[in-house]
Amino acid sequence: MKKQGVANFKEKSFFEDNKWFLIIDESIQFGNKKLIAVMAVLSSSVREKALTYLDLIPLVLKSSTSWKAEQIKQEIINSIDVKDVEYVVCDNGNNLKSTCNILDLIHVEDVNHKISGFIKNVYENDPVFESYTKHLSGLRGKLSLSKVAHLIPPNQRIVSRFMNLTPLFVWGEKTLRLIENKKLDNQELEKVAFLLNYKEFVTDTLLVLNTLNLTQKKLKINHFNQVQIRECLLELEKLKSQKGLMIAEKMRSYFENTMAKFDANRQVVCSSDVIESCFGKYKEVVKLNKTIGVSDICLSISCLTNNGEIKELKKALENTKTKDVKKWSDENIGESLFKKRAALYKEIRVKKNIKKAA
Repeated sequence: MKKQGVANFKEKSFFEDNKWFLIIDESIQFGNKKLIAVMAVLSSSVREKALTYLDLIPLVLKSSTSWKAEQIKQEIINSIDVKDVEYVVCDNGNNLKSTCNILDLIHVEDVNHKISGFIKNVYENDPVFESYTKHLSGLRGKLSLSKVAHLIPPNQRIVSRFMNLTPLFVWGEKTLRLIENKKLDNQELEKVAFLLNYKEFVTDTLLVLNTLNLTQKKLKINHFNQVQIRECLLELEKLKSQKGLMIAEKMRSYFENTMAKFDANRQVVCSSDVIESCFGKYKEVVKLNKTIGVSDICLSISCLTNNGEIKELKKALENTKTKDVKKWSDENIGESLFKKRAALYKEIRVKKNIKKAA
């Protein structure tokens, strides 16, 4: 896996004479370090389908205790000539946004993060929203071991809370229908009757979330273009509530600002989901032993971009040496927590053995 991961990186000259766009993402903290991942995608390869791992070519995969814009810029220009890069897809993190500004590259804001930001802006301080979510949180605690535990609402995310609100409102809408159709007994009804006070709020919010989810899906699969924007705007016209109208207006501004950066007939990727999926796969690999921190196991990320053919694997195993993996690790990962811990405690064992021998 590590050899294939190293083999998937290309020389800077590989990217010449073509136009590319970059997808950049920064991982959560692993131990005391964060990973930065930069993937290149051939602009001419974009079709009306969501990007897959096979569309990616790893450009940068490196760890640091923090990632500032100047560091990210340097890693990019070491790997590709910026004149061959058309735009960058990433979230609106200050360091990533500043990197685009420094390199004078067009920044396409990731649609998923953008929409969750709109939802947060509109709902976060809304007293009805806060009351509803607190009720659901309290209900989970009260019902988890009760006879009506089957009515427990979905768990609420702490991190990236506004990226996944839909299950809370789907549960609310379905439970309200159970109440209205008299499908609950008295004991069950007693626990969820409070939902009747939120009926209009749940209905309106679920319509907003479903509309935004449909909009995201269209843009992630078909990408930004004039046709998709028109279709998305038609969907947004269905939103009539006060909050729905606020979000619809924010979405219109997002569309206008993004398309103003490109030619009218251009198809532009606006989702970094594929690189976030790479990080998700890596987290699955390391979650059983988080004390390892960032190590060369992160090469599993670049390994994902391979097509999986036996001849490619054979080529990587034959041409990539163990010393190449070590060299890559020394340059891009440095000393992992695992190695640091092992070296430290090895001294203790050695001293203890010397003492016993004496």
